[in-house]
Amino acid sequence: MKFSKTFEVAAFLGLANAQNIPSHVTILSPRPGAEVGVNGLGWLIDVVAEFTPPPATSSATPASSSANPDDGFIPFLNSVNLTTFAPGPDPGAPGFVCIVNGSTTNFAGVFELNAITNSDAQGNILEAYFTWYVPAAALGSNVNITSSVFFLNSTAGTTYTKDPATDPAVISNVATVSFFIFGDAASNVTAPATTATPVSIDVFTPRGGEVVGVNGAGWMVDLVLVNTDLNANVFAPINGYSPLYHDNFTDPKFAPGPSPAVPGLVVLSNTSTLAGGATTNLANLFQINAVTGVVNGVISEYWCTWLVGAAFAGKGQPSSLTIFLVNGTAPATINGSLPTNIISDVIIQNFTLSGSPVTPATNASGSGNASGPGAITPPTTSGTVGLFIGTGSILLGALALLF
Repeated sequence: MKFSKTFEVAAFLGLANAQNIPSHVTILSPRPGAEVGVNGLGWLIDVVAEFTPPPATSSATPASSSANPDDGFIPFLNSVNLTTFAPGPDPGAPGFVCIVNGSTTNFAGVFELNAITNSDAQGNILEAYFTWYVPAAALGSNVNITSSVFFLNSTAGTTYTKDPATDPAVISNVATVSFFIFGDAASNVTAPATTATPVSIDVFTPRGGEVVGVNGAGWMVDLVLVNTDLNANVFAPINGYSPLYHDNFTDPKFAPGPSPAVPGLVVLSNTSTLAGGATTNLANLFQINAVTGVVNGVISEYWCTWLVGAAFAGKGQPSSLTIFLVNGTAPATINGSLPTNIISDVIIQNFTLSGSPVTPATNASGSGNASGPGAITPPTTSGTVGLFIGTGSILLGALALLF
């Protein structure tokens, strides 16, 4: 799938030139054999798809061509408040299929976050991420689950009744994982940490050297926080940690600042154009905060995922994220040196934002610095969003802004 260089309505609707294929799929979470969730809820399925690059001649394929049925991969926020949020095809990935416990129901349509996480210089997708947060115990509690994901060469249906191992319409591998849904409350028993940094951080996307999103938007921050000292029980509910789906559309608290779900998380962007620029903690913009590991009742993993719906960090330029966890509640801003109560690795991710570069706005002092404390707040987007509300839920989901 190839996106045009500008983030136009045609790209939202999947009308860009298309030739590449989602050839390999991997389930990042749940991990095989893991216990996930608390009280049967608050876990996620996190999937990454790698795409086979198109032949060099594909760029000449007309946008309206129907030669490749896998067109339609778009960055998309499939909010639970949209009519598109239902079992069936995923509006951001029409050929995607997710089956649970051998059921014929296709759960792809309830994956909330769909992101483009790596592209080549021509705009061809090399990688995409898809995430489903499970907010209720609808799939059971204290039960074993098996889930499989794969891609078809055409739009998937509400049900899938064939054997993916022999179905000629399947164009990727079939990834399967078995895990356990933890049905009880998490432990609140804590003890002093035995190490200064009992939490490690693994960032899956963005990664160094990747070009992410479409014209600076539609990319994802996908990371896992791992409690390496179970006796310390860093993620105990008594410490304020709680699984959460944080909806762009309906949650009035969706704004930069500390996260109500993962209170110690700090995420900083060196090219942020939000108020406060590079000093502003962006942790509260993660839509999904899920429990993806439980050991003997103690939460061992929190998975945090953010679909970036607007080019808040710029486009067509290098960018960087700094990520760490502090003891207690994180500050809303980080000025000067790092805090002294950091209890994790300090991760710095360098990557490139897609799109054509823009001339930075000039602030009141005339410096033009869009990443420091005096950065210009982006112009209001409420009027723009309003123009698209009447065009249908797909455009509304694609244009949902994060601030």
